[in-house]
Amino acid sequence: MGKVDAILFKEKEMLKGIKALYQIKLLSFNGLWYLINAIHAVGMNLMALLYVAQKLYPNRIAFQDDTDQITYRDLYLQSQRLADQLYQHYDIQPRQKIAVIAYNHLSLVHSLFALSVLGADIYLINAEISPTQFQRLNEKHQFKWIIHDPEIQYVSLDQSIFMDHHLSISINSLLKEKNYLLHQKRKVRHFSKIIVLTSGSTGNFKSAERSSKVGNFLIPFYQLLAQLNLYRYQSIYIATPIYHGFGMATLCMAVILGATSYLQKKFIAQDACDLLEKHQIEVVTLVPLMLSRMLRCDERKLRSLQCIITGGAAIAEPLVNETLSKLGNILFNLYGTSEAGVCMIATPNDLQKSPKTIGKPIPGLQAKIVENGQTMTDGVGELYIKCAWSIQSKIWIKTGDLAFKDLNGYYYLQGRADDMIVSGGENVYPYSLEQTLINHPMVAEAFVLVIFDSEFGQRLVAFIVVEKNQSISEEELYAWLKTKIARYQMPKRILLIDEIPITIIGKPDKKKLLQLLT
Repeated sequence: MGKVDAILFKEKEMLKGIKALYQIKLLSFNGLWYLINAIHAVGMNLMALLYVAQKLYPNRIAFQDDTDQITYRDLYLQSQRLADQLYQHYDIQPRQKIAVIAYNHLSLVHSLFALSVLGADIYLINAEISPTQFQRLNEKHQFKWIIHDPEIQYVSLDQSIFMDHHLSISINSLLKEKNYLLHQKRKVRHFSKIIVLTSGSTGNFKSAERSSKVGNFLIPFYQLLAQLNLYRYQSIYIATPIYHGFGMATLCMAVILGATSYLQKKFIAQDACDLLEKHQIEVVTLVPLMLSRMLRCDERKLRSLQCIITGGAAIAEPLVNETLSKLGNILFNLYGTSEAGVCMIATPNDLQKSPKTIGKPIPGLQAKIVENGQTMTDGVGELYIKCAWSIQSKIWIKTGDLAFKDLNGYYYLQGRADDMIVSGGENVYPYSLEQTLINHPMVAEAFVLVIFDSEFGQRLVAFIVVEKNQSISEEELYAWLKTKIARYQMPKRILLIDEIPITIIGKPDKKKLLQLLT
């Protein structure tokens, strides 16, 4: 792209962004006035987004979960009331560390807004975390309170605030209480933190803070508006958990758009398909395996979708091709990290040319491929990023993802750096074997794990789900693989299973898969 073309392209993108902001009323006189008032009324935090939305779209349904729905106006008023009561009953103060362990439902949404306006630091914790993992986190962070679903039973009662409980005070009972004091003593709080506790598949969680300064969200949000045309839509199904970075980002985006967000406590492919069809939902955010399950379950119920946003994991080429073929050019593949949020965007046009790409860095974000401390111009290495809207804005962040960049500037994921093993003196990547297997015409899903091996130290095991009404043996798969990969890449075992178990986030459940080997 020449210099003149680049300038014209940037101007075109800016005009698209301005149009998008105008369409969602943020650039209108009222929108700007409400934003200014929000900062004075509730502070620069998550509640400011809700303040503006409830002024612009007071009677629009904001969220609907498995049992109930609520308008933007009522969500704002009830969340403010909840903040008052959390302040009165639990003396929640600015910068206190409050853990939240819950599935997707309205009480969780209320809690997030209420805690943010109180200035608390919110720690979003995986609802599937084990008692031992949680104990380590609690010892490390010293949470003041833990707000949690009733099925989470390992929380000490002296720290516990239930989402719902038939005997104790809970978030739900506080929301229903009518005799409460106004927030006369509450001060306006700015820049509360939202901390996403990432990963956990190995038993170790890491904290990823998000800056709450409004300016730091403008560039990624602007790019989502401009490239995905999200201002056109008014309904979003948040399939990923809100405690995951992808889910939390979608929640914020939906509120800014004034869209109706649909929540389900847990992802079940049939239920998700039914939800899309019943409400004619236009946008869905999910991980690739969720999309694959929904297409296999009932693709006809996905016809209302106008925009599919995948992220959180590498996407397989057959899934991209199937989605574009059956549902049209509506698939966007995003790459992001918990520290930086959205980093790269691949549009439908990008995916048609390069089905496995995660796209190119959005403006303001720098990326590079590093191996052995050296920046690479070609080949596979670890992906590093740096951007202005990260808490660590001035340093290069190691993503832990392996990737490479092609001559056109597109990036491609190649698995996780810590998944690599050495076999026969050669580097072997589970992801590479997965991608080979998924391209077999009879393979519907494939996942590869690293296991201990007494002779070689580590080996690979492949779990395979065969397409409906198809049949293939492990021996036939081995014979096919011999024509596709090197000997040192061959899996020690291939297991044919009915379905790959997934976590609530929508990724393969490694623990359950390992149990199948015993």
